[in-house]
Amino acid sequence: MRSLSSARRSSALAAGAVLIVAAGVPAALAAEEPAPRGGSAPLSAKGEGVGDQTVADLGTGGLTAEEIVQTLVGDGVTVDSVQYTGSPLAAGLAGGFDDVFGVPGGVALSSGAVGGDRSSILGPNVAHDMTTEHHLPGDDDLGDLAAFPTYDAAVLEFDFVPETEQIRFEFVFGSEEYNEYVDDVFNDVFAFFVNGENCAVVGEDAQPISINTINAASYAELFVNNELDSEGEAAHATELDGFTAVLTCAADVVAGKTNHIKLAIADASDEQLDSTVVIAAGTFEANHPPVADDQAVETYVDAPVDITLTGTDEDGDELTYELASPPEHGTLSGEAPDLTYTPAEDYTGDDAFTFTVSDGTAASEPATVTVSVVEEPTPTPTPTPTSTETATPSPSPSPSETGEPLPDTGSGPSLPLAAAALLGIAGLAFLLRARRTTA
Repeated sequence: MRSLSSARRSSALAAGAVLIVAAGVPAALAAEEPAPRGGSAPLSAKGEGVGDQTVADLGTGGLTAEEIVQTLVGDGVTVDSVQYTGSPLAAGLAGGFDDVFGVPGGVALSSGAVGGDRSSILGPNVAHDMTTEHHLPGDDDLGDLAAFPTYDAAVLEFDFVPETEQIRFEFVFGSEEYNEYVDDVFNDVFAFFVNGENCAVVGEDAQPISINTINAASYAELFVNNELDSEGEAAHATELDGFTAVLTCAADVVAGKTNHIKLAIADASDEQLDSTVVIAAGTFEANHPPVADDQAVETYVDAPVDITLTGTDEDGDELTYELASPPEHGTLSGEAPDLTYTPAEDYTGDDAFTFTVSDGTAASEPATVTVSVVEEPTPTPTPTPTSTETATPSPSPSPSETGEPLPDTGSGPSLPLAAAALLGIAGLAFLLRARRTTA
């Protein structure tokens, strides 16, 4: 039966009012006794899962806790001092889940079994109430978080040294408690405690992620329903009756120093109906916050100017842009990063606005865009000739300047020579005549 013992019901209800209010459950529900949970139907053997799905646990898969942690590690972090507490069947490696979860696989932690015929994640979905009871203790930190007694905790923890002041990793949470126990006192609990603070939260008020905080009615865009239909079929190849979209845990840490993380999941209120979290392989990494770029532009009075915001990210992450403070003497239109600044009518002087960029995990410090609005310069008129002005003819180049040969005018250097020759002949004739006369 899915019912609590009378003692367990009392303790669950006494502690449950706190969580119910925090998770937005109607207050009247806190005073009601939990509805009994039904028994499990006979289960079919799950074999090896659907398609390429594989799961190897610490008990039968020949893996160590150190080996599964190493699959998580990405760039910029080193890990040490790995410890695992819980059933060896409740932790291991999962693969081949690209089409189901949106991540290929990674480290799986469960309040039930990650592998075998009663696997909490291998497909197909064959039951509404898959359960594996290990009869092991819960976890005090998870109990404080859930405000319920916890059971069958699976806890993986280790030290790490990051290169930067922030780490991040991706994960998917799912549960057999969807959808029957949404807004009920039965809520399995999980958390990722980074230096003691849980980063598996949702919303501006940082609510712990559970079936009460992410479901078809709360943050529905982050929820994937996988309930069995009337024909006993589910939309996705996993035993989980519902699960989240791929989520990101981001936490501030001390760069270059030893930090500690505790990954934990447990049944809450009773040991029935399993929940599982998959931490994506290779995503536990140091994150470099992006940088937004300052820039300066100039425009004329009453003239709009196009502005493209820019930023950089050392990790190569896709960036989104958000306005931090608007301009005081103009307006912005368009969608960041492509904006148009329009100055206020007749305004001249400097104006500015600020923006940030985000890599999906961290936001940059604000950058400033300075806009100088100046008067448009008056063009200088070009002078035109008046009617009283006459054009001065341009002098023609002399033949010597052009290098062309002089024209033949008939008075070249041969004419004086010919004249001299004639005079010489005439003189000779005159002398001969004079000599004859004398004789």
